[in-house]
Amino acid sequence: MVRRAFRLVGLTFALLALSVGWAKEKAGRATLAFPPALKRSGTVSAADLLTSAQKLLPKDAFLGPLLDKRYSVIKYDWLVESFIPYYQEAVESLKTVADGKTEGSDCDDFGLFLRQTLGLSGVVGRVASPAAAQVVVFQSRSFSGVGITRERHMVGLILTDRGWYVIEPQNAEKIEPVERYANRRGIQYITFH
Repeated sequence: MVRRAFRLVGLTFALLALSVGWAKEKAGRATLAFPPALKRSGTVSAADLLTSAQKLLPKDAFLGPLLDKRYSVIKYDWLVESFIPYYQEAVESLKTVADGKTEGSDCDDFGLFLRQTLGLSGVVGRVASPAAAQVVVFQSRSFSGVGITRERHMVGLILTDRGWYVIEPQNAEKIEPVERYANRRGIQYITFH
């Protein structure tokens, strides 16, 4: 009888350990909800968007082509109040599954994630693709928690109803008007797709 009781207690602990392990494994699988629907203030033609973006480029920098005819100009208030909080949470969730040690989870991957998440907001909002780009810069000054690297770095560039803004895609802690962006002179390449 004592032996059966020990077996029952042992079996109970084993089942409890298995269920805790399963719950931890399930909790470790990150899932993301759709981003908030994009709110725009209007649209801009591809030609006007290119002209505006070209003004941001230093000499010898390159601007990638546009594929659509019109792009959504993003409402600044929506960006700050709805999108950025969602994106910051999504980045933290993504970091739980990314190892952070390989080139598969560095600035260009987060830059792509930012651009695609904004694009998905446009899909959810049923509006034209957002006027948002990935920008390769030479990181000679720290910005938004990312220190001086003295190498290429990728950030996000977004056209809002208040003008162009730069966002660090690895944390979105700071949104800076492009005129005040610390590495503006280091812009090397802008791509919208």
